[in-house]
Amino acid sequence: MEDQGKRIVLFVVIAAAIFIGWQALFPAPKSPPKKPLATTPGQTPSLASPTWTGGAGSATPTPAVGPTTPAPAGGPTPAIAPAVEAPLPDEQTIELSTARFRLTFSNIGGTIARVHRLVDPTKSGLVDDDLFVAPMVGAGLAATSFINSTYPLSLRTAWNGEKVSETKVRYTTVVGGLSVVKEFELLPDDWMVRVTLDATVTGAANQQLAMSMFGHAPVVEGQEKWGKRPWGKCDMSGSVKSVSPGKVAVTPFVRQGQVRFFGAATPFFLFGLAPKPTGGADSYTCTVSPLGTIPNAVQIDLTYAMAQLAAGDTLHRELIGYLGPSYFDRLEHADKVAQWKTGFADTVDFGWFSVISKPMLWLLRSIFGFVGNWGIAIILLTVLVKLATLYWTNKSMKSMKAMAALKPEMEALQKKYGEDKQKIQQEQMALFKRHGVNPLAGCLPMLLQMPIWMGLYRMLSNAGELHQAVFIPGWLSDLTQRDPYYILPVALTGLMFLQSKMQPATTTDSAQQKMMMYGMPLMFGGMGLFFPAGLTVYITTNTLLGIAHTLYMKRGGTPAPVPAVAADDKASGDKASSGKASSGKASGGKASVIDAESTEVADGEDADDGDSDDAAPSADKKSPRHGQARRGQRKGKRR
Repeated sequence: MEDQGKRIVLFVVIAAAIFIGWQALFPAPKSPPKKPLATTPGQTPSLASPTWTGGAGSATPTPAVGPTTPAPAGGPTPAIAPAVEAPLPDEQTIELSTARFRLTFSNIGGTIARVHRLVDPTKSGLVDDDLFVAPMVGAGLAATSFINSTYPLSLRTAWNGEKVSETKVRYTTVVGGLSVVKEFELLPDDWMVRVTLDATVTGAANQQLAMSMFGHAPVVEGQEKWGKRPWGKCDMSGSVKSVSPGKVAVTPFVRQGQVRFFGAATPFFLFGLAPKPTGGADSYTCTVSPLGTIPNAVQIDLTYAMAQLAAGDTLHRELIGYLGPSYFDRLEHADKVAQWKTGFADTVDFGWFSVISKPMLWLLRSIFGFVGNWGIAIILLTVLVKLATLYWTNKSMKSMKAMAALKPEMEALQKKYGEDKQKIQQEQMALFKRHGVNPLAGCLPMLLQMPIWMGLYRMLSNAGELHQAVFIPGWLSDLTQRDPYYILPVALTGLMFLQSKMQPATTTDSAQQKMMMYGMPLMFGGMGLFFPAGLTVYITTNTLLGIAHTLYMKRGGTPAPVPAVAADDKASGDKASSGKASSGKASGGKASVIDAESTEVADGEDADDGDSDDAAPSADKKSPRHGQARRGQRKGKRR
């Protein structure tokens, strides 16, 4: 049937969109270009950030830690001084810890060189792994430099560090006429740190501050490698720009405007800094570039506007950092802690289905709070979704069973009208109308389920809560990864095949039957090879519930659709009721049998070919005279 075909095509298109969406969200890693970029003679390729030397860009970061000439008092602003390279001192570290993570600070650049996760309540206890490790000296989080400035400051400048308290560390440095104090304060809220910077000049100066973040998957002995590389992120007025390491290796990313946060992120972790608004029209430049020759590493720079400072002026800046798993509720809570819009929550991209994904994530977290296992929580969420759509599912299955009961009559119409598809469709719609069957009722549960699947798909692909979440140890140890042994995809294929076999046949089109019976199970089983295990658990559980529901509905048999009653039949029945009581009873009993069986045609024959009393009524039977003649014949036989 044409409507059934449209439903199948819609299902296939949406299912294919899921697969294509997966590929678009997580493309295969691209190899860096083998040929160097063409450059203008006399210039250096702009493949690295300019923050390392405090001046022009360099393909290889170089240290610059020497003093420069201060500005004369009361005189004009001096020209930009060149950075002076000096050997790096020995690295000294300071550690601060909270209940969730431990931060290791380095005196080279005064940065966060290591982020170590201690305990994660969403992972049912101790995790103990590294989330960030500086890939090179000076490439730590919240690195500070001054570029194009009277007093340049390199990322590899040596700072003096001191532990002020159990939650605060302070770094200071003096370069020429520039004195900088930078403090890190660990906040009691999960995964957050506050960074404050005060830069004072001894003479008139033009100073341009740059803060830097770095993205690099940690490589630690004994720790499983990350499946996703960190990408550079810039939130420009609420729109997050994401740049892959492969892309910036070809062309550095540069945007200017209002920046909410900048940093690096995977679908499950965020390392970002959000500058505190100054109350004016803040304008920044966000740059994402490769980090030297380190593979799959990016540097993200936030460059402030040039500040013109008089002698003794102090430049004050404040930023809030989030350094940890991308837990949506924690990212939203960061705005309350900072007391301004950080934009951290914008990194969790649920797309068009956020209206479904966000409530489902909240519900999933709530269920996990009771059961303590994310796999069980997904199964219980599936049951709740099934219950929520049970009413429409019942209506769909009843509609399919009613259409199955009309199959003999639809076959008769196809034999009668042959290749006239338009006439067949008209007669089928009239048939459905006479018997009160709605062929579109079977589409409604599917249309309800697919947005839920898509919303859950987006949630499972972007929720940090499910990363490294163990369902069954030794098998499903990470619900954001594929099933390593392909058990779920194979089981899903078999279960969907069984479910399709159990559905009542509503069409005689063998191509459609084969698509439903073989195409859909193979398609979902094939996509299950690439789906995260959490999503496959959901679809498999939903299929099992569907099979159980079908078995329950089959207990009541296959009821025929509402029988059609024509006006002439009703008039004939009224006349027949005026006869003798015994004759009326016999006639009425026979008529009820004929009406009840009028919805089916025995052995696939046309309705007007039968001669027996049990056959479907022919056109001339509607005549009252014919009815009286038939009753007379039956009376004669009884005599």
